[in-house]
Amino acid sequence: MIITFKKISILFIIGLIVFSCKKKEDEPNNSNEPTVTEGTFILHLHTHIDSTEIDAYDTIYSLSNGRKMSLHLAQMYFSDVQLVKIDGAIVDITTNSFLKVFENEQYLIGNVPVGNYKGVRFKVGLNSTKNALNPTSSSESEILNNSEMWFGSSAQPDGYVFLNVQGTIDTTSSMNGTPVNFEYRIGTNSSYTQITMPDQYFTVLKGIYAYKHVIVDYSKIFEGVTLNDPNNLTVHSLVDNSLPFVETLKNNIPLMFRYE
Repeated sequence: MIITFKKISILFIIGLIVFSCKKKEDEPNNSNEPTVTEGTFILHLHTHIDSTEIDAYDTIYSLSNGRKMSLHLAQMYFSDVQLVKIDGAIVDITTNSFLKVFENEQYLIGNVPVGNYKGVRFKVGLNSTKNALNPTSSSESEILNNSEMWFGSSAQPDGYVFLNVQGTIDTTSSMNGTPVNFEYRIGTNSSYTQITMPDQYFTVLKGIYAYKHVIVDYSKIFEGVTLNDPNNLTVHSLVDNSLPFVETLKNNIPLMFRYE
């Protein structure tokens, strides 16, 4: 069979067209795809007394030094959760707030870019704008409908309780006495506390849940507090929040957090 130059040319051109179409089909079209892929970040918050994770309210536990303590109520507001990338850049996850209660440990924070991270940051309390809101059913103020986080029988326009911890503790120097009641309702805008967790490297993968387990150790609230003074065992009102020893309690809030 004789193949003419003309036929060869036609076949060559057809081959180029097919190859060109095939190449275009093989190349993905990225024009409509997001440039950043994400995973989901979850905080798992464990309620502790010293080294012991508590199983129930009103159960007495021993600290490592032998002092007895129990919790009757332990909850606080968390706000502005952020992650710290390897290079130190801060990734904002959410400016929303949530109420950490003993009965719930797992909190879905939001989506974050995939990559390598070295730290977690958040605040305890409510920012000044949210602290001034009235509780409604709106997404911005719904979490304020928690009477345990009010300083009175109704929500007060000048603020909310940021940290409410109540229970019993042995206040004797010999640490062999009968535990007595304590109640700390810490609030006001001056108590809005930044928590910066130490470096602990982790990776967020596309479409995967990334967990960080954080211990909330309520025994740390007593660091430096003179326990045998009964005046140091109650912070109940907004006025009480101006007592001198309350500044010690506020400074102890960052001490309450460590990685599991």
